[in-house]
Amino acid sequence: MRNTSPVLLAVVAVGLGHLAGAEVIDRVLAVVNSQVVTLSDVRAAQTFSLVPATTPAETTNDVLAYLVNRQLMLSEVDRYSAPAPAPALLDRRMAQIRSMFPGAAQYEQALAGTAMTEGRLRNVTADNVRIETYVDQRFGAAAQPTSEEVQRYYLEHPAVFTRDGRLAPFDDVQVQAQERLAAERRRALITDCLDRLRRRASVTTLLTPGR
Repeated sequence: MRNTSPVLLAVVAVGLGHLAGAEVIDRVLAVVNSQVVTLSDVRAAQTFSLVPATTPAETTNDVLAYLVNRQLMLSEVDRYSAPAPAPALLDRRMAQIRSMFPGAAQYEQALAGTAMTEGRLRNVTADNVRIETYVDQRFGAAAQPTSEEVQRYYLEHPAVFTRDGRLAPFDDVQVQAQERLAAERRRALITDCLDRLRRRASVTTLLTPGR
């Protein structure tokens, strides 16, 4: 995301499209307060697997929705001045990203093809870590259920814990039930937080529905 006038970017994209034989290389897909989300942001998120595995990312709309939510949460992280991640942790994250490509040449091609630079990718990754840390600290403990709530969840969702037609004993699946319930509560807390942030923000989506 770039703190650039969306009007300026849109004009640049249109202008490029009018050049003989030119291709529109980028366009604004959304504006979150003063921050714009562009097509290249979406492509970079897809190319470098920047969308969490638990978040839908099959379409441009999916990735755009994630990037809008990311910007909303990042504004909250910045408001609380969450610290930057440790350099060693960030180095490991960057190494994981580079390892997705067969070699350095392919990695450099991916950077160029998504209007990305090594430095900017590192900054995006650093912000992702800051968001993850903030979310863990804010919602991790709050999402943890009591033992009674875990047992009630087990009893209310027998199909989840049925194996070969038989309900598994609670003691055998207690940890799984606790993890599932905590994950559901965490998602609900994050969704509620994002809804409140969205109501306070100015969010404009320019992408055609269904893309």
